[in-house]
Amino acid sequence: MYWYVAKIVYQIICGTGEHLPQFDEQLRLISATSKAEAWKKAVQIGEQEQYAFRNQREELGMALHQRS
Repeated sequence: MYWYVAKIVYQIICGTGEHLPQFDEQLRLISATSKAEAWKKAVQIGEQEQYAFRNQREELGMALHQRS
């Protein structure tokens, strides 16, 4: 097993999305046998940890995983 660092990026969209782009960047340490496996695990984490929230104006917001 090897250790890999993955940067997982979520785009934050609130209300109608008519605002300056905002992003949440997270670094994750991933244990995997290859780069391909680490990439797959990172994508799975990004997709599983997307979430919805309400901002200060009670508008619905989303944190959406961005693949690159």
